[in-house]
Amino acid sequence: METKILIADDHSIVKMGLTAILNRMGVQNIDTVNSIEELKAEMGRSIYTHLILDIIMPDGNSLELIESINTNHPHLSILVHSMQPIEVYGKIANKFNIHSYLHKGALESEINYQIELFVKNKPLQLKKKLEDSINPFSTLAVRELEILHYLLNGHRTKEIAASLGLKMNTVSTIKSNIFEKVKAESFTHLLQLAHVHQISY
Repeated sequence: METKILIADDHSIVKMGLTAILNRMGVQNIDTVNSIEELKAEMGRSIYTHLILDIIMPDGNSLELIESINTNHPHLSILVHSMQPIEVYGKIANKFNIHSYLHKGALESEINYQIELFVKNKPLQLKKKLEDSINPFSTLAVRELEILHYLLNGHRTKEIAASLGLKMNTVSTIKSNIFEKVKAESFTHLLQLAHVHQISY
């Protein structure tokens, strides 16, 4: 099957840069979307071989979609391309068998190298980087990371439960776990820790 890539990112310059890199590698069949809703619609109507996916989107975060995308499109190669620290969010790649995780702040040579590996379906090894982590947010499970973003955006327990289809007491328990794991004494402290450790939301 011919390589066909979908880029899901709301920043035009990022999409332009990735498209230029892929074009230089001989990939011409490239589509782009700007939001979670556009991503879901496009994945429902077209078949892709590769997906380049940002985590933070204007209408939510893609953490909630990765498992279903992986289930519904088992042969799709996924590269997570994000400003989020790899030692925290790289575990998503390990859990859902995602091929690559590329930080947007990487050097141009690293970006070119990793995208070339991705297009050739050669997985990036993340284990050592994850084991060497000292970021307190790296202790959070994937579900905790999902809820973390709702918390950082000021959503209350009831809103989070409704958005994720969870019981309120489940969300409350997970919130408590988040505060305990990152040793945050208050919501303000949680925001400060997120800023220090470059957790964008």
